[in-house]
Amino acid sequence: MDAHFLWMQQYGIDTAALQRFNPNGSEGPTRDAMAQKVRGAAEAYGRRFYVMYDVSGWTAMQSEIKTDWTNKMSAHTQSSAYALQNGKPVVCIWGFGFNDDKHAFSADACLDVINWFKGQGCYVIGGVPTWWRTGTGDSRAGFADVYHALNMISPWMVGRIGNASDADNFYTQATVPDLADCAAHGIDYQPCVLPGDVAERQRVHGDFMWRQFYNMVRTGVQGIYISMYDEYNEGNQIAKTAESQEWVPTDSGLLALDEDGTACSSDYYLRLTGDGGHAQG
Repeated sequence: MDAHFLWMQQYGIDTAALQRFNPNGSEGPTRDAMAQKVRGAAEAYGRRFYVMYDVSGWTAMQSEIKTDWTNKMSAHTQSSAYALQNGKPVVCIWGFGFNDDKHAFSADACLDVINWFKGQGCYVIGGVPTWWRTGTGDSRAGFADVYHALNMISPWMVGRIGNASDADNFYTQATVPDLADCAAHGIDYQPCVLPGDVAERQRVHGDFMWRQFYNMVRTGVQGIYISMYDEYNEGNQIAKTAESQEWVPTDSGLLALDEDGTACSSDYYLRLTGDGGHAQG
């Protein structure tokens, strides 16, 4: 964690979202310990952090998320490094409205949780389906009131785009009308930018990510969510990565940043992320 937040400081990356899955499962103690480490590192390196609940597969989420916040996570809002928006501690809930069996919560249950967090004085971000606005595709129908109850909407993009043409299409079909819908309802908008999956050879030495930054910045959005910081297992990490196959363990199945034949420094995507943030002005 010290290394992660040091890199954030060095490359001008503002804030980390701390993912928190069902804390009542086997990995709960690890999640608790990591929250403390994130807090300490954020304080030490002058960065911000906030709790992002990923509710995927969390059967008793509606009651247990409230207990977890009250008994454990709310204490971290006392940190000088905890992210505030409009003077309120930030909480993100990722997974409401997705049209799959891991997110089978009713609209009423989701709305109850959002309103509860708002009642605790929180600023609530929703990590929502790509097609939240139309209630089609990856989004369940009938969730418009849930989405519009949020303070900020952040649509998911991993697995939805894989090249610059895809990014341009989504800019036209999703981002621009999404932003208009949010503006009409007084909701902030936080689009998602991804570096691309190394294993799928999507990155084209940063061109894919930079095209997304270009599209998002020209909409005038005030903040961007990067997917993801350190998710090496899914190949979408911006954290330092092997520059060439000489750095990669034999027979690991992993690729390095030069997979398309163009050399990239190990910190290339950290630098791109910082530059993308600066491009917002």
